[in-house]
Amino acid sequence: MTSIRSRLTVSYVLALAGTLAVFAIVLLSATETSSMRTLQRRADIVADLATTILRQTNVGIAVVVTEDALVGQPQERSARQLLDALPGYLVVADSASVLYSNAAVNNLWDSDRRRFINAVFNRSVEQPASRVLLDSTQNVLIVAHFESLSREFPAMRIVAGEAIADEGITRSGLFFPMVITMPLLLLLSAFIAWLMSSSALQPVERLIFDLAAIQDGRSLHRRLPVDSDENEIDRLSSTINAMVARLEGSFAALRRFTADASHELKTPLTVLRADIERVMQSPGLAEDQLPPLEEALAETTRMADLVDSLLTLARADEGRFDLHREHVELEPMVQEVLETAQILGEGANVAVTLERADPVAIEGDPVRLRHLFLNLATNAVKYTPAGGSVRIALEDRGDHAAFVVQDTGVGIAAADLPFIFDRFWRADRVRSRGERGGVGLGLSIAQWIAHAHGGFISVGSRLGRGTTFTVTLPLTRPD
Repeated sequence: MTSIRSRLTVSYVLALAGTLAVFAIVLLSATETSSMRTLQRRADIVADLATTILRQTNVGIAVVVTEDALVGQPQERSARQLLDALPGYLVVADSASVLYSNAAVNNLWDSDRRRFINAVFNRSVEQPASRVLLDSTQNVLIVAHFESLSREFPAMRIVAGEAIADEGITRSGLFFPMVITMPLLLLLSAFIAWLMSSSALQPVERLIFDLAAIQDGRSLHRRLPVDSDENEIDRLSSTINAMVARLEGSFAALRRFTADASHELKTPLTVLRADIERVMQSPGLAEDQLPPLEEALAETTRMADLVDSLLTLARADEGRFDLHREHVELEPMVQEVLETAQILGEGANVAVTLERADPVAIEGDPVRLRHLFLNLATNAVKYTPAGGSVRIALEDRGDHAAFVVQDTGVGIAAADLPFIFDRFWRADRVRSRGERGGVGLGLSIAQWIAHAHGGFISVGSRLGRGTTFTVTLPLTRPD
């Protein structure tokens, strides 16, 4: 997970899940607390009613001592019936013994009844209420009232209890709805967060697209759109625009320097080469002086080619190199390139053949196109060992023409392929400046010519197996 959108969505969902969990805990806790208070009020009411019944009965506490006391006494029987009618658990006791317990207490298991009675006598004025967990797993809340009903019974415990099992969290009407709705809520929130983050990141996507359009050195004149300085994206765009402006100035200065330096070097190199050639043709030249002069002439020629290539690229970068476009038939041009390559191949013992030459035409500069084709063909011959072969083809591929040069030469390593069109780049196997030595600008110029004509160059190669260059150019069809 690497995208900002995914991380924002996950962070939002996790934060929401944590918030909902805390909210659920607080809500359930508050619900349970409210339920406990409700049960305590109900127990208080029952204890109050029991106290009122005992106080208003003429026989006083005797009514709760024994059934025999009620025989023949309707009023006493009526009072006990009233106590029996009260809901929940009810126990009346003095400081030492139980005086009355209703049917709910009497029907408990023996162990539960003993635990309940022990809890009754463990109540105090300071702690009148507590929970009692019975062996039947029933949780009971008991509330004790301490009353003085008569002189004979000055300290009475009237204890009412309410079962809280039915009021538990899982049956409170909240737990199960939360368990069901929270995952659905999280899924819905994740979907909404994904949409919101997508909308929020649209300016970033546009920024990436605009930056991709100006990432090369030829589009530094372009700027990112800035609507205002009120948000982070616009401030970032303003900062990038300022950086691009400085880069544009640096690139422009570098190009001007390259063009000016190349232009200034052309004349002295031409003069130097002419002087060396004149000296070499002098009648009184000693034979031991000829080799160094030939070497100097070769280096001067190489320097002149380098300067000419630099000047070409510098003018192309500045947009000052106009193409003289016209209707160009590519088949005759490829035949001329083939003848030149075959002449070079004869000297290097490399067979150069034409596999196919379809009659195609484009709108372009014939001088630059010939330079492009010849550069690829001569490179193929140059880097193919003796006994190898070079195959040339011109193919009609629908809307495009393809000029293909395939050799059985030294090849290019896969790690080097992304850099072969970089200026001054040469693979380690061909870096020497002997027969195969070049200035490292030929493929850069070839790529520029292809791009200037609306085409492109692709390359495929295997080290030791050979290389294939393919130039694709848009065709001109007759109306």
